[in-house]
Amino acid sequence: MIGWDVIGAWLCAAMVVWIYSFVYRDNVFYKIAEHMFVGTAAGYSIALALDSLNRVLVSPAVRSPHTFWSASWHYVIPAILGVLMFTKYSKKYYWLARYAVAVNIAVGSGLALRTVPIANIVRQITATIVPLWGSDPVKTLNNWILVLITLGGLTYFIFTTFPKKAEGVKPSLTYLVYRGLYYIGIYGMMVGFGALFANTIMTRVGFLISVYLIYIQPQALASAIAAVLTAAAIILGILRKR
Repeated sequence: MIGWDVIGAWLCAAMVVWIYSFVYRDNVFYKIAEHMFVGTAAGYSIALALDSLNRVLVSPAVRSPHTFWSASWHYVIPAILGVLMFTKYSKKYYWLARYAVAVNIAVGSGLALRTVPIANIVRQITATIVPLWGSDPVKTLNNWILVLITLGGLTYFIFTTFPKKAEGVKPSLTYLVYRGLYYIGIYGMMVGFGALFANTIMTRVGFLISVYLIYIQPQALASAIAAVLTAAAIILGILRKR
């Protein structure tokens, strides 16, 4: 008897092959896999949200109303705001959803204004304040590279002013320093973006290898059938266009 584990393994192997078939050409089996992934993710998210609402609000309120109202009554406020979101579908009461949206945006903005400057500005500045002299030459070199590339990147994005070089006149020290930091910033960002892209490719290749070992290789027959179906769909699509 075929169990759900076998069916799930076959589906996983087929979905992997169908998703990667988009690398060559769009086809109907890629669209099937895409729609199944989006639908499953949406259904799973809704199930998690309903389960969280049940565990946090509904079940405690039903089991012990007195304890709930004395300790967790504030959960009712977001529940009411969530219900107000559904008034968007009413032509008469759609304006009530504005209150829920306003509270959501206000809370999100407040949290962002509190955390984003610390994470993206303060800590970034603090991380670049490093000693430029020390007993360890490798660490000292790394610190110099960090500071120079940081200053170079900031210099590259200063668009309001740029020292001019007069023709026939020896360039000033300000011009040379600015120009040097400018190019350091350019090449530093190129190296950084290249390393980031290479790291992303390595991560994706690692995922592909793990998927191959877990799903495609053990379910060779499912993978072969999925590949044949994909090839047939691509050939039929090409013939139909011709």
